[in-house]
Amino acid sequence: MNSNTVYDAVAYPGHPYPQTHPDHLAALARLHGMTPAPANRCRVLDLGCGDGANLIPMALTLPESRFFGVDLAQAPIRRGQELIAQLGLSNIHLDAMDLMDFSPEESSFDYIIAHGLYSWVPPAVQKKVMDIVARALAPQGVAFISYNALPGGHIRMMMREMMLFHARKFEEPGEKVRQALMVAQLGANAQTHPNRYGVLLQKEWEEDLSIRHPQALFHDELGDCNSNLYFHEFIARATDSKLQFLCEAAYHEMQANGIKAQIKEMMSGLGDDIIAREQYLDFLIGRRFRQTLLCHESVQVDHSIPAERLMEFSIASNARPEKPVSGAVPAGEIKFLGAKDSCMTSTHPLLTAALLSLENAWPMPLSFETLWKILQEQSSAWGPEYSLKPEHRTALAKALLNCFGLGLIDLRLWTPPLAADPGAKPLASPLARLQSLQGDVATTLLHTSIKLSDSLAKRLLQLLDGTKDRREIVQSLVQAVVSGQATLLIDDKECHDPAVIEQNIREELENHLKHLARLGLLCRERNPDSR
Repeated sequence: MNSNTVYDAVAYPGHPYPQTHPDHLAALARLHGMTPAPANRCRVLDLGCGDGANLIPMALTLPESRFFGVDLAQAPIRRGQELIAQLGLSNIHLDAMDLMDFSPEESSFDYIIAHGLYSWVPPAVQKKVMDIVARALAPQGVAFISYNALPGGHIRMMMREMMLFHARKFEEPGEKVRQALMVAQLGANAQTHPNRYGVLLQKEWEEDLSIRHPQALFHDELGDCNSNLYFHEFIARATDSKLQFLCEAAYHEMQANGIKAQIKEMMSGLGDDIIAREQYLDFLIGRRFRQTLLCHESVQVDHSIPAERLMEFSIASNARPEKPVSGAVPAGEIKFLGAKDSCMTSTHPLLTAALLSLENAWPMPLSFETLWKILQEQSSAWGPEYSLKPEHRTALAKALLNCFGLGLIDLRLWTPPLAADPGAKPLASPLARLQSLQGDVATTLLHTSIKLSDSLAKRLLQLLDGTKDRREIVQSLVQAVVSGQATLLIDDKECHDPAVIEQNIREELENHLKHLARLGLLCRERNPDSR
């Protein structure tokens, strides 16, 4: 095993990826007619796990499941092992090893993740990844493999080749990245009146390269391996390993959102050929990255997805109305805004009320049955013309399935150990508290990451260990500001008056606690990992 890889020398930034969470994978599998292992009792393998930033939060909140991660680089594995020890987790193991030497037992994992790996390893290792999945995946298991896709990848490769050419003379990683970004920015700003090529370079710089994490760019764009392939080529490789396409982890990316109606109609002529449909969709939108889910070829996958199947799930949504909704009946056109620019205009009171109820419950999910009962109670006050009938139940399921396809809601089979209310002695995730001591980014119980805004926010998070009431929290925060350990800004000016500091913290504390709950940082029990 190589004891000194480039990932040992330059750390790749680790993150939690909600699209890889076993509950998300289980929900997509169930939606397509499979019977996957439940997230709270499953076995998960992460190939190329890095420092475990994606796997460790799963192990924390899923104590009855088992997690195993492998990575060639030893330094990130050691960092992950140290964090595991600090959290006292016994259901996760990270190992530094060459994938070519890894031979797991047959059907030993319910979920296999290979995120940010496939396109950055040589062909022999790509083949090994498929072999591992084919061998180790359980009969009803799901594998997640992400990779650079064509045709959009051609643009990324063009930028990579330009940056590599210019940066080839520099050895030091930081300088190599700086020089690569310099030539990319130079190209973006070179033309007085940009032609089509100039506009393309501008967009690549403004929308991608200028905001990339330097260490990620060093490993991704400037790495030795960076391959791209068409979707149909990837699926051909999967088929050779007796695997089949299930769906994309980002389900909304399969729905041809933003494609003209007449083009969608033309694509419907492809019938049940979902591989051709997905490939043509890539041609139309210029897709450059895919997060594909695979399962065994023996599995009966139902791509038709009847609306009634959605009734088996819990639903979560933070989509909010663009404007406040008023009136006894939520009637009229109401535009809802979700994550990543997703949006939808609701024209029916039932769907509007459903989305408002979900947003009000966030971060907690509501089972379809619970949501239906809430809507029944609300509609009783709307008047007899809005009386709900059995057919409305199916119509609601169909509308919510459409919302899922637009990226406005999440489907869940498992509920994270969240606290919707701070409680008398608020408790924050032990992982987030630990991370707040080490940096500015914390992992939520929703398997997302958030940036901690300032020193006072970090100190508040650190204090929420489940043993302190509001009075004790206020006292500790005041002391932190007075002593200079944290800063309180009022009207963009640093405050030093102890009386004003205490009054401000006391008045704002409840809002801050509720905000942390909405972010998914507060636990509903003293020990969220049941240890």
